[in-house]
Amino acid sequence: MKVFVLILLAISAIFASNVEKLEAQLLSTIAHGLVHKREINVCVDDPSLKGVGKYFKNINIVSCGKADLVFTSHDKDIMQKCKTNLVFSTSYYLYEHSPMIVGAFFWQKGRPNIVFREKRLSHLGISLPKNLRQYAD
Repeated sequence: MKVFVLILLAISAIFASNVEKLEAQLLSTIAHGLVHKREINVCVDDPSLKGVGKYFKNINIVSCGKADLVFTSHDKDIMQKCKTNLVFSTSYYLYEHSPMIVGAFFWQKGRPNIVFREKRLSHLGISLPKNLRQYAD
């Protein structure tokens, strides 16, 4: 029985690591698609994404006040707390209920989903690269 539990724990640790890598790759693609700089300062204000920072390349995890882009799941008033207009939600509910959010990254039925608010992006003067245009709403 102990061996079974250890194998189960090992498999879940491997799976969690792969999910974090996938989330980091997706968040990196989103960040580089929105902020056209080599080094991007990102604030990750979502407890479920705290582990993805170790997989980022050319992205610095910073405090909210220094961020070019903020990923959040719970705060409608994040733009007043931070000094950026680029707020990306990790909750579809927040995306739906806050018109200032530029997009959302969330999991649904075990798959990652990405959606961008095209009207808000055009207001900010941001055009999405080809690889992200299919996610514009």
